[in-house]
Amino acid sequence: MPYIHCNMFGTPPAGGEPPWLPYEPLVPWCIEGHEDLWVELKHVPVAVHTFRDQLVQVARNITPDRDGRGHLVVVSGLPGTGKSSLLHRCVHEFVSGLEDPKGSDDDRPDAEPRDESSKPWCRREPSGSVSVVPVTGVRNNGRDLESSPSGHTEAPELSTVIDRIFRTVVKALRKTPGFAEVCGPEIDSTDHFDSWHALTDALAQLGRRLAVIVPHIKWEDQDSRWAFLRFCHQKADRGVVFFVETEYTGLEKEIDLIFDETQMRGVTHLKTGRLAREDWGRYLRLWMELPDIPSPKVDIHEDLLECEPAPWVFVSIAKLQTFLREAADEALQADEAYLRRSRIVLRFAKEEPNPDDFLRGGPSGPDDPEEEPSVTAGREPNELPDDEEDRRDEP
Repeated sequence: MPYIHCNMFGTPPAGGEPPWLPYEPLVPWCIEGHEDLWVELKHVPVAVHTFRDQLVQVARNITPDRDGRGHLVVVSGLPGTGKSSLLHRCVHEFVSGLEDPKGSDDDRPDAEPRDESSKPWCRREPSGSVSVVPVTGVRNNGRDLESSPSGHTEAPELSTVIDRIFRTVVKALRKTPGFAEVCGPEIDSTDHFDSWHALTDALAQLGRRLAVIVPHIKWEDQDSRWAFLRFCHQKADRGVVFFVETEYTGLEKEIDLIFDETQMRGVTHLKTGRLAREDWGRYLRLWMELPDIPSPKVDIHEDLLECEPAPWVFVSIAKLQTFLREAADEALQADEAYLRRSRIVLRFAKEEPNPDDFLRGGPSGPDDPEEEPSVTAGREPNELPDDEEDRRDEP
């Protein structure tokens, strides 16, 4: 039976008990030790350093007072390319940077060793300076945002999504010590403008920032997508940072049309992509050296590093993880002590995709940039609901 042992290529849940979960993102801001599972894939260092460089420049202004600013972080990429883990890594960087301005991440050159008293895979204590609110949990499925009760996905209404975000954030913040005592009655207003101001006023009194994590939403059209990103940018103010994930790969061509030059100072766009061939060795070396994996487990034999991987494995990090996790399960069930090159080579041959498989995909969804109408600089998407765009500068 698969996963009866601890499979090292999964993601440890809080507590770390096996089986480790497949297809779950790393959430280092939430679970101790998840940052140690990060593999510095080719595109990851560039993305993380871009985030650090851009956000650090404005971090001192991301404060919950009336004159404070916010920020919008958008991570885009195809499914399975590690967007969720990258987004949560950025949240962790943001929280860690505020907790320790000098930087506390283990992968920084000046980082100090981890506190020996901290146990891997336990839940982190909530930050004393940042409230982190995932709108639909940490996994990118978006069901609460875009699915009908029957489970069939539907293109969401912008107003419905915005209402869901408001209700989720308010519900989460009510659990913050002291929040209920300082928030005004306007926080329950049906007018989102008044409600959000009451929320940020309460955070200012507590001296707390707010990080809101929004998973991918499959919008029906370009207008809705643009309007939603503008909404997130507008609400990313007074110490609020929106972390938004999207599978729309054409965003890089559009983002300068959505925001003007001044607004772009408050936006960071990061991208994920397919793996590089050297990522095979990077990924395996981390798992070969990682401590604190509960036993029993399969060790990785060094001959696996010399294996020439099949090109189709590099389509995404999800494809690589799935391949290695299933291979490790086979080795566990065969009572093998090592995951060796011979087993991997057999699986490469066994799972080689048929060229016809690439021609059998269904029609592209509305988020496919090839199906979108061409973008022109003179086109404006629908405005935000409830006239919120016109009221952004009200006191």
